[in-house]
Amino acid sequence: MASATSRADLKTIAFKSRIVVCNLTKTDEKLINKNSLLTSMKVNFKMKSFKSYLMELIIVTAGVLIALILSNMKENNQAKKYYKASIETINNEVEINCEDIKGVIEKQMALHDTLLKYIDEPLVIGEIIAKSGGLKATTLNHSGLELYKSNQISSIDFELMSTLNNMNNLSKLIETKMNRLVDFGYRNILDSSKNSKMVLSLHIQDALGSEKKLMELYKNYIEKKQNYT
Repeated sequence: MASATSRADLKTIAFKSRIVVCNLTKTDEKLINKNSLLTSMKVNFKMKSFKSYLMELIIVTAGVLIALILSNMKENNQAKKYYKASIETINNEVEINCEDIKGVIEKQMALHDTLLKYIDEPLVIGEIIAKSGGLKATTLNHSGLELYKSNQISSIDFELMSTLNNMNNLSKLIETKMNRLVDFGYRNILDSSKNSKMVLSLHIQDALGSEKKLMELYKNYIEKKQNYT
């Protein structure tokens, strides 16, 4: 009888143990599910935060790039307008200078011919200058060169720059030669000697040589100016 009771107690204990184990297992499963849910929520939150941050970064970067592109477009448009204005200034100056230097050359050639005509005559230099119509000089303007130098380096045509520099240098050289010519003419205005007339002739020829070179540069530029617009 005692043995039967013991077996019944053991069965009861075993049954209760199974119930406890099942309850623990269910509790563990609930805890695991809860932890999994929390982990999943954290991952989702992190993903959403990362996506949000990435989207903000993309928007900011795009905004900066658009601003830079617009700024570059504005600068390029301004540079093009400045370049066009500098070329137009140069074109106008070259055409005006070419006409002026042409008139000077004609006057100085007339003076030289008159000087040779009366080189052996007892006429003073002042009278010869008066008979030829006077001594003519001109002030040539090359401000367009300075404007052109201020263009963006990528816009500058260095062949054109070289031509403009040559024009400017020749213009300064002509100015120096004309000052010598005028100084000599007025210092010897009452001199009728052949020697003084010959020296004056040399001064005129020297100035004429540089003036003709400059006029040739002007003409060449005018022929090619369409290449620079």
